[in-house]
Amino acid sequence: MLSDKIQPDDNDSGTGHYNIPGMYEGSLYNLIIRLSLPMFIGMLTQVTYTVADIFWLSHIDTESGAIIAGVGLIFPIGMVLYAIANGIQIGMGSLLSRAIGMQHVERAQQILSVGMTIVVCFAVILGGLAYWFAEPLLRILGASDAIFCYAADFYYYSLPTVFSILLGGAMMGLFQGAGKTMVIMKASLLGAVINIILDPIMIFVFDFGAKGVALASFVAQIIVVFYFIFSLPSLQANFKYKFCLRHLSWTTYKQILSVGLAQMLMQIIISVGVIIYNSFIVRLDVDAMAAFTLTGRIDYFIMTPMLAIASALLTIVGQNWGRGNIERTLKAYRVSMILAFSIVLVLSVVHIILAPYMYPLFTQSTNTCHYAILQIQIMEFALPFIAISLLASEYYQAIGKSWYSVFITLTRHVFISVPAVYILAISLNLGIMGVYLGAMSGTFISALLAWRLLRMSPRLMAWNKASLDTQQHNKEASA
Repeated sequence: MLSDKIQPDDNDSGTGHYNIPGMYEGSLYNLIIRLSLPMFIGMLTQVTYTVADIFWLSHIDTESGAIIAGVGLIFPIGMVLYAIANGIQIGMGSLLSRAIGMQHVERAQQILSVGMTIVVCFAVILGGLAYWFAEPLLRILGASDAIFCYAADFYYYSLPTVFSILLGGAMMGLFQGAGKTMVIMKASLLGAVINIILDPIMIFVFDFGAKGVALASFVAQIIVVFYFIFSLPSLQANFKYKFCLRHLSWTTYKQILSVGLAQMLMQIIISVGVIIYNSFIVRLDVDAMAAFTLTGRIDYFIMTPMLAIASALLTIVGQNWGRGNIERTLKAYRVSMILAFSIVLVLSVVHIILAPYMYPLFTQSTNTCHYAILQIQIMEFALPFIAISLLASEYYQAIGKSWYSVFITLTRHVFISVPAVYILAISLNLGIMGVYLGAMSGTFISALLAWRLLRMSPRLMAWNKASLDTQQHNKEASA
């Protein structure tokens, strides 16, 4: 049985700067909270400005949900873009955390250089495709004539953010893998504050309307990218933000994209699920679509602690996996799951209680408020169960077995939820209730599946041995 404990590092090459107290032994509760708290604060500020976006948008016309519905239709496109950025982040973070566990600094610099070239390639391709196929894409998403202009305004003015979002994801992966979550927190705070300040200025002072939200986000994200670049010296590992041919490695490309592609696919699957839900809901009632957009922003706020804990888990599992501490990685998953489940459960109850008082602040549309409150009362208790499958997915990504994560996500959003939504909402004619109940079904089944998949310690031991042997071979070959 592998030990959770390690001896103090003998390496004097500067890798000691990466050592995080309590990473390889000690209380996991303390470690997870300490690593996830900065991530939580950073994510919380991001959620705050997304809620602020909706708040200001809703006040352009308080009597109608058309503007919110139009922007809500574009939301899955943004999810796809963030999915790719997050895939790059997870791919880099997973490889980097394991390289740090192996004390291989040259490898870490290689990961950064390769990640930057991936960002440039994706940004050029995605930006071009998004521009040329804009109108048919908006129609496919369900943009009717009544809301098309709002959706188009927001869409076109969001296109410049493609590069900044992808580059920000790569930089976050770098700092996350190194355990420098305070830098990520400060960057997120900076971006959120700038965005919140610029939103009302762009929307009302300059009279840009819905497109003002997109412009405010672009300015904020550019500033965040520059903050990450200027923070590179804080890693104390002589990282250089430059294109270097000797650091380009096809093997590293494949490894980043292997882990990252799985993360991209998972979030794209989620986006497709949201698109499908949107297509059902917008046909039922535009006000129901507006409510779905509003509740989605608040639910994301509730899930923020879970997402922050998941980010901490990736670093902990990756670095302990690199040291061969299998038992500690599994214990980290269990502790993370208990923390995330408990916190999200409490916040969900609070949301249900406050919903009747909260949503009238966003809109004066009685129908929109009715749909929002109904959705919260039915679906909110499913949120804590997302923690079980989400954290299992993060575990598999950290150890380089990302396709297990894809399978869990497919089960939740495609294999179960989509057929269930179709059967309940269309075949059984349950309408909006069918959408809500169908979406919940996948959450519960995928949670059960995820819990079962992680009860495979012997297989994890075999995977770890193979992983350590490969990394040691690569380290020796590059020495």
